Amino acid sequence: MKLGGFFASAVDTLWANRMRSLLTMIGIVIGTAAVIAILGIGQSASSSIGATLGSFGNQGVIIMPEQGSRRVGQAQIQWSDVQVLRDDCSPCGHVLPFYDSYYFIRHGHTKDAFELASDSDYVVDTLAMAEGRRFNSDDVNGARPVCDLLSGAKQKLFGDAPALGKYVRIAGRRFLVVGVFAPASAGIVGAVGGGSDSINIPYTTYHKLPDTVILGIQVYPAAGATAAEVTDETQAILRRLHGTRVKYQSIDITQQETVFLNVIKYVSIGVSAIGAIALVVGGIGVMNIMLVSVIERTREIGIRKAIGASRGDILLQFLIEAVTIALIGGVVGGLVGAGAAVAASAVLVKQLAGSVAAIHWLSIVTIALGTSLAIGIFFGTYPALRAARLSPIECLRHE
Repeated sequence: MKLGGFFASAVDTLWANRMRSLLTMIGIVIGTAAVIAILGIGQSASSSIGATLGSFGNQGVIIMPEQGSRRVGQAQIQWSDVQVLRDDCSPCGHVLPFYDSYYFIRHGHTKDAFELASDSDYVVDTLAMAEGRRFNSDDVNGARPVCDLLSGAKQKLFGDAPALGKYVRIAGRRFLVVGVFAPASAGIVGAVGGGSDSINIPYTTYHKLPDTVILGIQVYPAAGATAAEVTDETQAILRRLHGTRVKYQSIDITQQETVFLNVIKYVSIGVSAIGAIALVVGGIGVMNIMLVSVIERTREIGIRKAIGASRGDILLQFLIEAVTIALIGGVVGGLVGAGAAVAASAVLVKQLAGSVAAIHWLSIVTIALGTSLAIGIFFGTYPALRAARLSPIECLRHE
């Protein structure tokens, strides 16, 4: 009951001086709103982008000739290298050459340049199909002239009409459309799976197109093998085939995705820490106004002590007032920050990942309000101690 009375008294005091209290809360409101908004946006971005990247599955390790090397031509991967790696690389589960270039592709009167990429029947992603199917082993083993279209390429070539079962002409050959991918997540991370205007054909079919060059090898680790083991073994075999002085570069796609998501997380935390400076500034404002309040209410303190209030009562009264200011500012700032996070996620995060993930508010709000409470206690303690230590006689003499 005593504690509840102190809170009621604090609310009455703040309401009696509402303009001054409102101005004091502004720093707390801004700081809390900034922390909640930034943490919310960061969490939504991290979850959304992580889910988008996760839909592409574990893409393994890509090994390519080092482009800055003087022996880049000597290091060029050959078709025969693929079979050698399949036979000799024990940590390698699947070894696939990949091709990627631009070709003029035609359907009817429509002719345009499209990205043409290689694909296989080994599927690690969870990308949905709008029409038809993915490549199967017969397509790959038989080097069939079939293709899968991404949504942008399908729209350019066929518009809103179905593409399944139709033909497109690539490098003078007719290719049967056996599948169309559903529109992938928009945004910059959509580029992980290639542009939406690209067209996929089996890598064995790609190999038979004129003047094709293997850009690199995509290696999927075998069960129990690590990406580092795959990289070391693959490069050792390639140097044995092409010469010990050739150089290769490796790209661990999964590791890069992890690093990318960690960067988003750390940037979010760092920017939130900068936003928390406003909380400290707000806390200084709370301390300042509470010190003023102690001076203004010196006679009141003397009367309360004269009728039996203890030092602890006075300390608790002023400390609760400071905490109340901080908590009200924290609640208002939390509402503002949550609204800003939801609005920004709907726009910014959707541009990055194509979708918006749910924000787990409990931990964010707990951190923000806990920080506001700590600010109130920390910056309210000195004014409360000062009020509690005042002599009742000196207080009653105060005018």
